[in-house]
Amino acid sequence: MIGRLRGLLIQKHPNSALVECGGVGYVCAISLSTYGLLPEPGTEVILHTETLLRENDLSLLGFASAPERELYRWLVKVDGIGPRLALSALGALPLEELIQAIRGRDVKTLTRIPGVGKKSAEKICFELSEKLGGSAGLEGLGTSAAPQDRWESDLRSALTNLGFKEDAVIVAIVDLKAEKPPLPEAIRRALKALQR
Repeated sequence: MIGRLRGLLIQKHPNSALVECGGVGYVCAISLSTYGLLPEPGTEVILHTETLLRENDLSLLGFASAPERELYRWLVKVDGIGPRLALSALGALPLEELIQAIRGRDVKTLTRIPGVGKKSAEKICFELSEKLGGSAGLEGLGTSAAPQDRWESDLRSALTNLGFKEDAVIVAIVDLKAEKPPLPEAIRRALKALQR
């Protein structure tokens, strides 16, 4: 399984990217949000990837960040949500807004995703809201509101000051908040997750 590509971006389109690594060109299906974060062709790029194997088809999906790939993995576990629809969801809403909509069981926002009707949106909320922290006291994450406590505030500040994007930081904090390790350990573990 190919988990990460680092190479020269040869071409980019709203739904795919061609990355050359060691003389081999890999075509990855991508979301619109990843497309918006890609540099210009001719520049080095890193894509976190997911290998998709179906009957007679071997495909690669590329993601600009590990948190985006992780959310994709959660989405495709929902019955009726396939790879194409999951990529569509990741491109239809900013990652932070998508996470917040799922956590808040905001069916109306989720139905803005092309191909997601009310029934599918309800299913996504039902199956994923708690897994993404919806009822675990994580309301402050994924919103522009002030963080709920000092630990979260300090961790968010440390990670964003190191140059990580807010949406990636939020997902890393969600993964740690239930356990709430001491701040130095939390930073170390979050950095490890963010650099995958």
